[in-house]
Amino acid sequence: MCSKKSANEKDNARSVLIIPFLTGCGTATPSPVTFLLGTEFTLAPDQTAALIDTELTIRLIGVAGDERCPSEIECAASGPVSLSLSAQLGDAEPTDINLQVFTSNNGRAPDMQFEGIEDHAVYEGYLIRVVNVLPYPARSFNEIKDSEYRVTFVVSKE
Repeated sequence: MCSKKSANEKDNARSVLIIPFLTGCGTATPSPVTFLLGTEFTLAPDQTAALIDTELTIRLIGVAGDERCPSEIECAASGPVSLSLSAQLGDAEPTDINLQVFTSNNGRAPDMQFEGIEDHAVYEGYLIRVVNVLPYPARSFNEIKDSEYRVTFVVSKE
């Protein structure tokens, strides 16, 4: 035998079903990573890395723009990827750094300088250089969600 539920009971039942979905929708901040001087490390947007045995931390704020020519499209020229990051030594205020880098279709940055393109920065005696940006766009510009980017850096002494 079926019983009729009041409107209030139906609303409560819907709320119970919706709440688990809503609590799972937030994006968690990626866990911090550690790295050694001279070794490559990869960050997701809003992720922080700490240089072992120092107080240097680097945070990838995000990808500000991606003008690389998609691999399935023929372009006259391919542009750079623009990155925003911050560097901090100890309790000092974080310093914002903006970098740009050209990459090959496999995301690797070339070992050469391009005029007007800053693919590295010097911060407090440390050289921070971009070595890889993935994924590479395939079919169209702006097809990659910010959260999907992974940027690989290497830090060395200046």
